[in-house]
Amino acid sequence: MNETSTPTKDARAGNDHAFSGAVTVHDRAELYDLLRMALALEHSTIPPYLCALFSLKDGQNREVAGIIRSVVMEEMLHMALVGNIMNAVGVTPRFDDPGLVPVYPGPLPGGVLPGLEVSLGACSIERVRSEFMGIERPHVPLAPASQRALAAIAEHDPVLDDDGNIQNLTAEALDAPRRFFAQADYEDGTVGAFYQQVALALVDLDARENLFDGDPRRQVSWPTAPGRLYRVTDLQTALWAILEIVGQGEGHAQDPTVGPLPGKAS
Repeated sequence: MNETSTPTKDARAGNDHAFSGAVTVHDRAELYDLLRMALALEHSTIPPYLCALFSLKDGQNREVAGIIRSVVMEEMLHMALVGNIMNAVGVTPRFDDPGLVPVYPGPLPGGVLPGLEVSLGACSIERVRSEFMGIERPHVPLAPASQRALAAIAEHDPVLDDDGNIQNLTAEALDAPRRFFAQADYEDGTVGAFYQQVALALVDLDARENLFDGDPRRQVSWPTAPGRLYRVTDLQTALWAILEIVGQGEGHAQDPTVGPLPGKAS
């Protein structure tokens, strides 16, 4: 059975569901807690970016504002992906759960990126360097073989219809994320390691029961999303959704982790 973190009390995280260490996910209840924590993790990153964005003066720092807004949109996509996975396995995404509302300043939920404290405040070079670059820093697998496997998956380039259904992959290609997560070796405490635990928990429980029995009408679509919002109906599409979240965390030319920010915040 795969080992995946289960909740333990951590008041500093602003919730009752911090994850520490690797213990077994036994059943749906523990999987649901893990998915709620994934939702809380994605939710917690949005207010700091929005506060920084709203602090910029109208008509100034447009390039900086555009970069921050693009990151916010990606984080919203990640929330929607987690929400689709939750709906697919029969648990309702909730943002009004008192135990999952983020508290600032404080660490990210789930024991992710320990040592990083996230707060709310105006945009500044210092905030970008101390917080945003920490949140967005790339989290790639350590071993060259895992890195090659991830690069090979990227070559599949899934095409989605407007509802989020994959249109162009063979059965073997659809199963590529499962093979990848089985061998990936992310550094402990990273976003990649957290989502690998989620992926392995889904694989393990789906092998033992009909896990993906949620109402398909609750799947959300977003044809113009800044990435792929998958319609999650089974294990394969759930793992592609997780891969989308992890993949967008690896950095690209438009996120604030790649080189110095253009201009200067006012």
